[in-house]
Formats: sequence, structure tokens, C-alpha cells
Amino acid sequence: MSEARNLKSVRLAVAQTPVRDDPRDVEALRDSGREVRALMREASAQGARIVHFPEGAICFPSKFVMSVDGPDAVGPADWDRCRWPVLQSELAAIAELAGTLRLWTVIASVHRLTEPNRPHNSLYVVSDRG
Repeated sequence: MSEARNLKSVRLAVAQTPVRDDPRDVEALRDSGREVRALMREASAQGARIVHFPEGAICFPSKFVMSVDGPDAVGPADWDRCRWPVLQSELAAIAELAGTLRLWTVIASVHRLTEPNRPHNSLYVVSDRG
């Protein structure tokens, strides 16, 4: 029985993207999203049912970039600097592709909370329905 039809077998892909550390950089966020989606397509083409990306797959915000005292000193983070709409757009496109490919996708990202709470790292688990 082929692995694709064997319900007791699941092919897992683990993928890595270049780490980008500036959530203010719209083009870098978009590049990361495109790279994640390309790796999702590759994983799917290789028969994976799940693809896992590490922390920082889209962006790993630098303490120096986010610091109100930066870029040479680490101070409190100014999360207003993050291009939240772009990040959300990329995460939405990833979820949509997960549904199209029928591919479970696990990806870490900064998650925005309501004020006055600070954002935190989250692990998004996107089902194969997107």
C-alpha cells in the first residue's frame, strides 16, 4: 500500500526559510510569505501531509530593531513599528494555500494582542482545510 493511502502513515516535512528580523520591512515580510508558500508546494508535491516551519519563518523581530532605544541599545519594544496588516495578509495567504493543497501547516509567528498587552510568539496550526 502506498504511503499516501496508508492511514497509519503520515509524511511530515520540516522546512526552513532565511531569517528576517525587521517586521517594519514590508518587502521582507512578503518575501518570507512567498518562500513559505513555495516550500509548502514543494512539501505537498513530495507527498507530505504536514509541514512544520520553525520560529521566525516569516519574521524573527530583532530586539535592536524593535527597541525604542535602538538600533544600538535594547530597550522596551515599540510594536507599533510592526507592519501588522502585511504580516496578517501573509498568514492568511498561507492558511488559504494550506486548504488548497490539503496540507496541515504549522508555523510560528508573532501574535498581536489587544492593548495594553504585548504581542507574543505563537504557534499556528492550520488544518488541511485552511
